Amino acid sequence: MSLEFFNGLSGTLVIELTEPTEDVAANLSNQRATATAAIREVSFAPNVFENGDFRDLTVDEFDRVVLELPVLNLRGFGDPVEHRAPNGKWFTVRDLAAAIGETERSTRQQSQWFGGVDVHHIFFEGIHEGDGGVWEIYWGS
Repeated sequence: MSLEFFNGLSGTLVIELTEPTEDVAANLSNQRATATAAIREVSFAPNVFENGDFRDLTVDEFDRVVLELPVLNLRGFGDPVEHRAPNGKWFTVRDLAAAIGETERSTRQQSQWFGGVDVHHIFFEGIHEGDGGVWEIYWGS
């Protein structure tokens, strides 16, 4: 099992909204969603940072077993979402990346940052087991 490998991956959550984002303040690159913006789509694709650059994962890396659990309760900025391992035994990198994307698609609208959906904290920083067996997704800015 290699959760350490998974948590060492990079990736950006891509959030498509019904309205364009706005600057939080002049001279800052921080963006915020308007209060009326809704989520259209969310996607997450991990990659590897290696030799000063990003690269796609290989097939073998995507197929690597990273979490030996039949059921995973995963939380981003909203309520936990239950995911079942496709084979009933464990999650591969591919399975876990899909679970993260689905969790965020289902619950990111529950987040609030400067009055709208949080579109700023989107840089993957790993998952860690929290209280009550719920795994937390860590997002940075």
